[in-house]
Amino acid sequence: MSDFSPEQVAEVLRFVASLRESEHGDEEYIVVEDEVDREELWRDADPEGWTLEHVDLLRERLRERGNDVQLAAFDLAIKQGGFVSRASVFRVGGYGSSRRLNNWIGPFNKVFGELVKDHGLDSNVLPVGAVYDPEPTGYQRVLGYRVHAGIVRLVREREESIADD
Repeated sequence: MSDFSPEQVAEVLRFVASLRESEHGDEEYIVVEDEVDREELWRDADPEGWTLEHVDLLRERLRERGNDVQLAAFDLAIKQGGFVSRASVFRVGGYGSSRRLNNWIGPFNKVFGELVKDHGLDSNVLPVGAVYDPEPTGYQRVLGYRVHAGIVRLVREREESIADD
């Protein structure tokens, strides 16, 4: 799909999502437009204290603690420009429709605290945040998760420099 503009890719994804919704009638299959990589969201982002060393430690701790779904979704979000939808988390995790994502970002927050306390991370910015629809009030399911744009920038620039070598 590299010949398509980001807007065209988003339109295709919306169409695919509508097919999945009608086929499955199940909101776990909804694709969110933010899964389209929009470089302008991360290219000039401030890492706000995060370094590649901290990101690597975060990934290592998640792997060591068996948080494989969180790690896979984190990596997918970075590949997509920072966002991973609820539907993608369900697919990556192989979760059934009755699964809830309560405190799903808890492992990220715990490691963040350890990085600040023990590894010199000088940041107030959590690595991952939940994304909700701003319109409804009250309880709602998460739309997805967004990786801090500064982290996306650090990782993507490292990948680019490796590809250039």
